[in-house]
Amino acid sequence: MTSSNSATGTRPPLLLLCAAQFMLVLDFAIVNVALVHMQRDLGFTASGLQWVVGAYALFYGGFLLLGGRAGDVFGRKRMFVGGLAVFTLASLVGGIATEPWVLVLARAVQGLSAAAVSPAVLAMIGSGFPEGPERVKAMGIFGAVSSAGFTGGVVAGGLLTEYLTWRAVMLVNVPVGIVLVALAARRLTADHRATGSARLDLPGAILVTSAMCALTYGLTMASDRGWDSAVVTVSLAAGAALLIAFLVVQTRVTGPLVPLSIFRNRALSSGNVVAFLSGGVMSVSTFFITMYMQQVLGYSALKASMGFFPQAFVVFLASLPVVKLTHKLGARTVLIIGGLLLAVGSAMLAQVTADSSYWLGVLPGGVLLGLGVTVMMIATAIAGTSGVSGPQMGLASGLFNSSRQLGVGLCLAVGVALAGVVHGTVAKIPVGGFQTAFWFTTALSVGITAVSVLGLRRTAVASAAPAAPTATAAAPGTPAGAAAK
Repeated sequence: MTSSNSATGTRPPLLLLCAAQFMLVLDFAIVNVALVHMQRDLGFTASGLQWVVGAYALFYGGFLLLGGRAGDVFGRKRMFVGGLAVFTLASLVGGIATEPWVLVLARAVQGLSAAAVSPAVLAMIGSGFPEGPERVKAMGIFGAVSSAGFTGGVVAGGLLTEYLTWRAVMLVNVPVGIVLVALAARRLTADHRATGSARLDLPGAILVTSAMCALTYGLTMASDRGWDSAVVTVSLAAGAALLIAFLVVQTRVTGPLVPLSIFRNRALSSGNVVAFLSGGVMSVSTFFITMYMQQVLGYSALKASMGFFPQAFVVFLASLPVVKLTHKLGARTVLIIGGLLLAVGSAMLAQVTADSSYWLGVLPGGVLLGLGVTVMMIATAIAGTSGVSGPQMGLASGLFNSSRQLGVGLCLAVGVALAGVVHGTVAKIPVGGFQTAFWFTTALSVGITAVSVLGLRRTAVASAAPAAPTATAAAPGTPAGAAAK
């Protein structure tokens, strides 16, 4: 299927698409600071509270590949508008919830609808802008907005919860969502529904969605019940078995959900590995910085959320320069720089002690992490969709988002275990546990640098060749993976 945007030569409304992405990413992070208030108001049990976050993660991570491919088959505008409308309605239901189960159900529906919207956003940007300078710039803006939403969500959650109520973190999506749905219905060009061989691979869809749900559920429960829990073991084993079955099916069906040949694209494969690792760095560092400020420094939830303000400010300042740098140097070089920034920032945070202050113990490393996260969000979006044709852009987008989501879940579960957290009791994190967790993110960051060096080729990027500007216009002749320098 070819998007009509591509077919007509028109460009999708980038600001509209990025605004939707910002809301989705913001919503993933914004509820964390409000969890205690939700528990107090609705009467959540300690084990039930985790599902305010876990339900979103489970359905978002579980349905990403299906959502991405469904956009290719049924039309990205349909998935975007329909998913965003459902997301907005679920936000309203969650915001007025009076029972714990209602809020958890609303979060699950939010995750499900986000799995339809997020791949559609990335796919419309990727197919609407030809590979080369235009796509680099558009993907750069997309990545900058994503990183701003991730860091800004922590700050916004604290402010809304403190000065309004926890309900505000849900209800804030409603007016924004209504406006975005109305604009999208009017301004997005309709896709042509796919026909013939572009049917949805139903057996593959069932297998991969079940596998992703099982893996996400197991990883979510690992930090609460421990790796030796039967629930965790069975979930992860079932997820692995279903994933293997999915791969076997993909080699035997006509029109597979995920043509395995797509992984021959070296830039795409390496970009997905980097997305996995960077998702881990972001989730582990955010969790342990938050816990350190509250447990060791004694900060309130609001003060801890404001402790992330310097990171959010760095993201705001660095986004445009990073987009320009990626446009000039290519994703490979910028990813190497980003990996080094994350590694140095994590190593600095690993030096914290019981006597460290925020200004010397947290701020310097946190700022470097914020800068590194900005680089990762921008450059991995470019590498993860490089050399992909329009009909497979939704698939590539779903793979990219799935890789990051699995990195968030798996690495956080591993980080929590390494830090000595006993069955999710975060009050028991020893100071040495914080140090171990940050050394873990250091290792992940070194991995990002290594994959970028070894996995991404140094190919000529037309945008980086000022002496031959006419080469940038020759989009059809651009080699696959050219954006991933």
